[in-house]
Amino acid sequence: MLPVELDDKRKALLMELQYNFPITRRPFLDIGRRLGEDEDWVLRETRNLVGNGVIKRIGALVNYRSRGLVSALIGVNTPSELINDVAKAINSDPQVSHNFLREHSRYNIWFVTKDRSKEELVMKVSSTLSRFGINDFVILTALRTYKIDVKFDLINGISRTKSMILPLSVPSIESTGLPMEFFRKLRSISIEKEPFNEIANLAGVGVDELGNLISNLMRAGIIRDFYATLDSEKVGFRENAMVVFKATPEICERAALIEETTHVVLREVTLGSWPYNCYFMIHGINKDVLENAISGIMRRLGINGYEILYSTRNLLPEMSRRLELTNM
Repeated sequence: MLPVELDDKRKALLMELQYNFPITRRPFLDIGRRLGEDEDWVLRETRNLVGNGVIKRIGALVNYRSRGLVSALIGVNTPSELINDVAKAINSDPQVSHNFLREHSRYNIWFVTKDRSKEELVMKVSSTLSRFGINDFVILTALRTYKIDVKFDLINGISRTKSMILPLSVPSIESTGLPMEFFRKLRSISIEKEPFNEIANLAGVGVDELGNLISNLMRAGIIRDFYATLDSEKVGFRENAMVVFKATPEICERAALIEETTHVVLREVTLGSWPYNCYFMIHGINKDVLENAISGIMRRLGINGYEILYSTRNLLPEMSRRLELTNM
């Protein structure tokens, strides 16, 4: 997939849409004022960026923990001739949200799935892989998810997300008293002058009060940050890597406070053998950018022993659409 050519004005627009999206009555007007452009220009260019796939959606995702689910990362030792078939079988599970081929001496397929309990998750994964005679895999259940979302710094060519640490205990969606349709609408807003009117009505608040409501839901961990999600390859971010290491919970949380890291999770081994318990993702325009960032991050954390698993292929091309479905 070739990246889309973006001039400085459109890069600035994408940065605003990612990092500073306002929950106001006329958000695109407010963005235009910051950029020195009129509202019609912002709307037109945003629609164009959605149309060509650079922007996947603008909105928020529901934290899976608010739905009472458990999540796990699974690494699979897959014979090369079975990779496509195994990936297809894994992806048939609607709760699979990520599935990548990664560089590792033993485990080459890595995917994330969810279920109602660890026992059901283990049974599901084991059943799928046993169809191919695969019994060498590791299931790493999430103990604590510190940060999930990814944003792309289009100026410096590296992922950069400054967001609050997700709380350990997350209330259920039902406890909010808000209708499920509110959360469905919130995950992908319309690109129009006043996109929040219906969402505010569903919540029973005025548009001017909606920002405070969303901030409260974020602090509770029920929803995550509200922003424009971009297609990494279309904005030139061709490389991503999973970095794994052994750490205390305190150090793993410190990793989440570093802006370049994404998907920072403390894990435990539920099945198999694996030496690491802390994991983060990082994205960049090339491997040099990633390696420089990773070495600096690990020095800051005081970690010497770690592995970098570069992604070589996305085995779930419809990941962005799947993420929307599996978070509701």
